[in-house]
Amino acid sequence: MHITEFAHALADRLPGWQPSRTAVAIADDPASNRIWDSGPLPYAAFQTGDVQRSVLTHHWGLQLYVMPRPHRPGEYLVLPMLPANTSHQHVHGLRAPRGIAVPADPVRAAALLQRRLLEDYRFESSPTAIRRSSPGHFQVHVTFDAQRRPRIRTGYIGAFIELLTHGGFLLDPATGECHLPDTLTPEQTKRQLIRSLQRLRHRDFHITVHSTDGPRSHHPPLPRVNPRKAHRR
Repeated sequence: MHITEFAHALADRLPGWQPSRTAVAIADDPASNRIWDSGPLPYAAFQTGDVQRSVLTHHWGLQLYVMPRPHRPGEYLVLPMLPANTSHQHVHGLRAPRGIAVPADPVRAAALLQRRLLEDYRFESSPTAIRRSSPGHFQVHVTFDAQRRPRIRTGYIGAFIELLTHGGFLLDPATGECHLPDTLTPEQTKRQLIRSLQRLRHRDFHITVHSTDGPRSHHPPLPRVNPRKAHRR
């Protein structure tokens, strides 16, 4: 079973997880630097040119690195990656969820992941790391890459849910940043970004947009006040 086929079949059996659209060769893969725990994977495996990986993404800002297990036909490795917006310094001192080998049967693999990895990864280790990475109380920071496409960082699971589930954003496994698909036109990207930032502001997030003109802050809207109550003595 090809890695893409396996990843899609696995995601179908793991609620909340979505597979990456394409497979990527693991040789010199920048996303491998964000693997939290490599489990039984030897480091030398990343020098193999003909092996590909996929990534599963959860709307809490979590990702799983999925690849064939070297020298073990019929097995795959599923390795937890650093949560969105975090680096290795944010997980220092935390017990890492262990990467594991799973059978090539997606049904059995999903059951094994539920028992041995996902509970610890989602509820024990990751929330603490994400909180440590927060740039400030209810802060969301927006920067732009060389193509003027937005890249978003935040330290709140609620913001990841908004962006990844409702905003059409993707999570870059190489950087831990949220971004929109490259297939969108500049005008579509602008509209989708504005819509998502407005929704975040109405959920009390403080938005800071970094541009060549300097950072601009957008605070949550003030709560509506009943005029009659405001003038009541």
